[in-house]
Amino acid sequence: MKSKNNNLLGISFMLLSMFCLSINDITYKYLSFHFPVWESIFFRALSGSIIATFLAMYFGFDKLKTKKPVGHAIRALSASACVVFYIYGINHLMLSENIAIAHSAPIIAAFLAVPILGERIGIFRTTAILIGFIGVLIIVKPGTDLFKLETLYPLISAAFMASVYLSTRSVMSTDSSVAIVFYYSFALLITSIIFFPNNFIMPNGIQLIFAMSLGVMGSLGHLFMSQAAKYADVAITSPFEYSSFIFVGIMGYLIYSEVPTLSIYLGGIIIISTGIFIAYRERKNS
Repeated sequence: MKSKNNNLLGISFMLLSMFCLSINDITYKYLSFHFPVWESIFFRALSGSIIATFLAMYFGFDKLKTKKPVGHAIRALSASACVVFYIYGINHLMLSENIAIAHSAPIIAAFLAVPILGERIGIFRTTAILIGFIGVLIIVKPGTDLFKLETLYPLISAAFMASVYLSTRSVMSTDSSVAIVFYYSFALLITSIIFFPNNFIMPNGIQLIFAMSLGVMGSLGHLFMSQAAKYADVAITSPFEYSSFIFVGIMGYLIYSEVPTLSIYLGGIIIISTGIFIAYRERKNS
């Protein structure tokens, strides 16, 4: 059982993580006006790999040793796919709309934990999962004239993020957060090189600073998230992941004058509420 002080530290790390990743969302949106998607992904991966290398040098390359290479591979590839689809969503949707749908990841993870981890869920969590998907449907609006195919991007991203959650549970029990950041960063770099855009646009000085900052903030976000899991139970820290919805909503409004629709607010509140409830039930049943 984690102590109260450790729980507060874990919550603080999670809030810092979400703030860093929210800044990245704003930066991705800015870059989407000027560059191809895969160019933004490449700079995110390049700068992230540089940061990850420095972290390995600072904490020691022995931190990269792993007892679960398969777990790292699954997590790294899932995280890379999560980022790619998430950025595509940012390119085509409002920031608040994109992140609201992406926040369905814990709900998907709770559903997938049954066949993958063999976990059993009761009537309460089953009901919460169903209600959570209703929240997604309210935002996506399938079968109506308001449906946009692009809303599937953050939903696919959420599915891969769910895989990240499940694999992290296993990896964090034996390996360091430095290893998690390192292997993920280089998996994303290799992927971005494979899909390197033919229509690459050379950024100017200011744009390059923004592009390279993606790796800094992204690596810090993942490092803080890993530290949050180390200091406090996931059931305690996971509800604070939803603070990113607030961070992104405020910054999106102030910087890009984005005003979320009623369906985004309603669907987002349902998704967040059910996600928090699922975390509570997991803690109660653990």
